[in-house]
Amino acid sequence: MRAKSLTLLVLLALTACEKNEPKPESTRKESDTSPSKVEAIDPNLAEAVAAASVARPTTPGAPQQVEGGPPLDGVFAPGAADKELARGGLPKITLGSEGADPKQLLGPKAPTKLAGTIQIAMQQDPRQPAIPVLVSVTIEPKKAEAGKDDKAAVSQPVIVRVTGAKIDAPSVPKEFDEKLAKLKGSKVEYTILPGGAGAGFRFETPKNAPDEFKDVIRSLSDSLSLLTMPYPDKPLGAGGFFMVTSRDDFLSLDLVTYRMVKVKEVTPEGVTLDVSTKRYAANRTFDFPGLPPDIDKTLGEFQAASEGTVKYPLGALLATQGEVSSVLAAQLGGKDPKQRAVLQFQTRAQLNLK
Repeated sequence: MRAKSLTLLVLLALTACEKNEPKPESTRKESDTSPSKVEAIDPNLAEAVAAASVARPTTPGAPQQVEGGPPLDGVFAPGAADKELARGGLPKITLGSEGADPKQLLGPKAPTKLAGTIQIAMQQDPRQPAIPVLVSVTIEPKKAEAGKDDKAAVSQPVIVRVTGAKIDAPSVPKEFDEKLAKLKGSKVEYTILPGGAGAGFRFETPKNAPDEFKDVIRSLSDSLSLLTMPYPDKPLGAGGFFMVTSRDDFLSLDLVTYRMVKVKEVTPEGVTLDVSTKRYAANRTFDFPGLPPDIDKTLGEFQAASEGTVKYPLGALLATQGEVSSVLAAQLGGKDPKQRAVLQFQTRAQLNLK
């Protein structure tokens, strides 16, 4: 048995679709993100959260988008995504509650280098167990360009270097770890904008890195993007929460991302955060590398969500401890609904940095 890349997964899915293929279920759990808990923020946010909690329509002719909120099938109507946030626009923060005392002001301040491991567990077939890959990394702020004056806010470049990789499980064939070791030298680069938002995420792997393991670095980059976010300019305490709306690129998709962040605990050293994410496709184009040329690349349905709890030291580049689990499911178009291609991809990232 050998690991398959995400591209190979797509190709297998194209031939494995059956008449009774189960449709992916929403991973959203009932939580404090119900409309009644966020109406105090603003009406648009309340409607957005309400729409995000509604199950996908199952009857012909059902509405595909709630006015003022995300689409039920996971794909925005033409032009609707721009009403949420224009492509290239800065993320928007909507504060719901500042929480109870004591409060802390969040966000990276004079960040220092982090080092440790991030375990990336990928599950491309629900019938097979996840493959846990332990990636050793250093996360280092690069020298930022000076602003127009000493008080001007500047963007902070960050580089993540992969110093090692191995299967994090017993009795692994030696050849697997030998192949994964070739991921050493991979890197992820991005920029932290003033306020804490991440932008320009990009990754690269060494030329000799095996294709079937390059998606480990892709997943590492995506996990870092989920955890690099802007924070309100007001101190927050336990019970505080806010929503971040951003426009992102992932797997050749233009996405609108909503992140609900809740402060679970505050200590003098940092905070514990619950982070729930929903992603929606801005259009129906799905030009994923490796798809056969004769496949209809129209995105029929799309679901992407993540849940996690992380510990964030005050002033750090990002959270250093915790776990975030993500699931992505996409159905491509086609004249015959029984033969539509289905892609499913699940990942889990466990952080152990300091």
